[in-house]
Amino acid sequence: MNKKRQWMNKGFIFIFVLALLITGCTSQTSKPAEGGSNSVQSQEKVLKIASFGDFETADPHFNTITTADEVVRESIYNGLVRFKPGSTKAEDIEADLAEKWENNKEGTIWTFHLRKGVKWHQGYGDFTSADVKWSYERVMNPETASPASLHTRSIAKIETPDDYTVVFHLKQADPTFLLRLVANGNGPGKIVKKEAVEAAGKDYKFKPVGTGPFIFKEHRIREKVVLEKNPDYFRGEPKLNHVEIYAMKEQPTVDVAMDKGDIHMTIGIGDELWMNNRRKNKDVVLDYSRHPLFWFLHLNTSMKPYDDIRVRKAIAHAINSKGFVEQVMGLDLAKVPTSTITSNLFGHADIGIYEYNPELSKKLLAEAGYPNGITLPQNNASSSPTSLNKMTWVQEQLRTSGIELPMTVVDSNTNSANNRKNLNGLILQGFPARPHADFLLTPYFHGASIIGKPTGYANLAHYEKSDALIDQARVEMDPEKAKSIYVQIQQQIKDEYVMVPLAETYIPLVRRKEVQLGYDMTAIPTTIYLVTENTDLVP
Repeated sequence: MNKKRQWMNKGFIFIFVLALLITGCTSQTSKPAEGGSNSVQSQEKVLKIASFGDFETADPHFNTITTADEVVRESIYNGLVRFKPGSTKAEDIEADLAEKWENNKEGTIWTFHLRKGVKWHQGYGDFTSADVKWSYERVMNPETASPASLHTRSIAKIETPDDYTVVFHLKQADPTFLLRLVANGNGPGKIVKKEAVEAAGKDYKFKPVGTGPFIFKEHRIREKVVLEKNPDYFRGEPKLNHVEIYAMKEQPTVDVAMDKGDIHMTIGIGDELWMNNRRKNKDVVLDYSRHPLFWFLHLNTSMKPYDDIRVRKAIAHAINSKGFVEQVMGLDLAKVPTSTITSNLFGHADIGIYEYNPELSKKLLAEAGYPNGITLPQNNASSSPTSLNKMTWVQEQLRTSGIELPMTVVDSNTNSANNRKNLNGLILQGFPARPHADFLLTPYFHGASIIGKPTGYANLAHYEKSDALIDQARVEMDPEKAKSIYVQIQQQIKDEYVMVPLAETYIPLVRRKEVQLGYDMTAIPTTIYLVTENTDLVP
């Protein structure tokens, strides 16, 4: 048996045994009712999705990252514009709640003409321009403390000349403005209803109201979320009657449930061995979102010893990204990064990544005062299979250079909460950014996005040395000048050793063959399939 397969087999044994220790010998989370495949032939069509992590919030202006959250938000809300289902290309932005739009020559005034006859869920009446204005101003209000506000900084004011016209006045031209309004994925794009938000108060995250193809019905903690079809959806009545998202923990349990037809779709593991095993089952289909997911490590510079650049350098040079791609992910699914941002983004430059050099790591540790190696502070890792195999690999890599990373495995919700409490020093990040450098740089490397600030988003490195350049590039209308600035930013981040690129991966997704997506699967802006009004279950 070659070393690659030995490592992968050991990794899977570790993950499986660990899952049993965490949950007992059986899952402690909800198990879907058996016989799911038979429901295709029944009167009601119920699509069942496995989520690694319980549902946290449906409020689109306070995003979290579980599969359940993503499915709910993408299924119940709309925005002014969206990516055409199955694409994430800027040229495939299409009308959603807006029918059409135009902007002035300077790019500082954007006018959107809205659809008429769109109905809010739960009897909240007609959708109008007032809903758009209130929704965006909610995000813009500092008291709301929405992380999505980082995408609204260029907006000076919003006017509503009539019920079906919205006018955005910008402080300055923003070359990415339309991309920021896209409803899919993270950001301010999804429109909420003022009266529904105010009526529910703090409970709105569990009582969402949208205009989308599915209506939020119920949430059973640590069990499942249920959505029901919206018969009045403006694009047509959905083919599915219900969508159920189950909170499940261990991948083997999900795989068995899919084999039996009790689960219809889920996110896959970026692991060659797992994918080969799934391919053996002719009843399931493996898809790959061709929108790259960028995996990297954030080094928390606010925490000792990560505040010492020599320690950060030692960590960076102890990690073999090429080996990670070849040995863990597989070349069909991943490629080695060539910069501190993803290669598909406007502004990307091939500046290279850190050399793998364990001996240099040991030398750097000695210079930092750790001649016999170092034990880093206790760190959390998510039990989600999509994350755990990466963190256990990193742990082993660091050990070969004399760096011990004590690691406690917790569920994905707890891990996310601990990250936001600034409790971890080495944090795994995975993000499918929209196709422009700013959508990765501002959330993850701008000072305003540092966790703990009112505008905090995902800057767990506490890095802010590139703020001026990021701000400058964001408003630069000349593409070549903007690219030049983005090259400087990427090099600056690299020189500061605040992140370690691991891989650019295509997101593996798995579904049973009876699931018809209703769109051509090329790329998606989230980490799970979109469920639309055209998604169906067929015998």
